Amino acid sequence: MNGDIGGPFDLAVHAAISDRRGRLLVLRRPGTSDYNPERWELPGGRLNAGEGIREALVREVREETGLEVVPGRLLGAGGQERMEGRVVHLVLAVTDVAGEVTLSEEHDAHRWVTPSGLSRLPLSDWMAIWVGELHGK
Repeated sequence: MNGDIGGPFDLAVHAAISDRRGRLLVLRRPGTSDYNPERWELPGGRLNAGEGIREALVREVREETGLEVVPGRLLGAGGQERMEGRVVHLVLAVTDVAGEVTLSEEHDAHRWVTPSGLSRLPLSDWMAIWVGELHGK
């Protein structure tokens, strides 16, 4: 994670959902989005007040994709400075997935990509930093 966490921050959680071929599910925000328009990201979002990390992951993935998931281990974290303050993004593996992808209005497309293929997509700001750190950039 880049930099120190100073002062208040929000916490977000994202799911690394892979298919049988090892590809990851990513979602694209529409061009009309106020936040990272036309950029790709892992499913997930911010925690609600009093909500646990795993509970939030299950809720966010269901809301954004229609999938039911079982959260697994923590894979990493990424930080982001936004106008309203700092957001810390946690990425968790998913150990089980059920259902078919049905997108909410928050995203306009989905794609399954190889982990190395992530760096070839226009990624959301926090995710671009996280993927760059994974690849030593």
